Amino acid sequence: MAICGQPRVLFLDEPTVGLDVQAREALWASVRNLLAAGCSIVLTTHHLEEAEALADRVAVIAKGRLIALGTVDSMRALVSRRQISCESRLGAHEVGRWPGVVEARVERNRLHITAVDAENVVRRLLAADETLGRLEVRQAGLNEAFTELTREAA
Repeated sequence: MAICGQPRVLFLDEPTVGLDVQAREALWASVRNLLAAGCSIVLTTHHLEEAEALADRVAVIAKGRLIALGTVDSMRALVSRRQISCESRLGAHEVGRWPGVVEARVERNRLHITAVDAENVVRRLLAADETLGRLEVRQAGLNEAFTELTREAA
């Protein structure tokens, strides 16, 4: 109902709670259309993938205090970690001892690594396992940034 009047400012508090995937996508499309039409939207959510998908700017509040404010990319940049995933013969215990590796684990026959020096870890992976396959490296997401920021505030 709030959208019908083409508002200039819209406050949405947890708008997708209880929605199925299709309804959530439809609401996200409506929000994007409102933004494109010049509407300013304040969105509160605990679903960080929602903030990541819709927000231009993010504010992180912990214990009633503003602890970070900026773009989604600037929030991600606060976390220097990268997520590496691959199929490898190498064991998590071995890789977990490498410099720059924060955590290594095997899940569903894939090696998952959290690293602060992803480039060097990837180089070492490629050198150590010539059968290495399905290599993926991704930047920390808003979830990881939020976890780091709120852990520091605790």
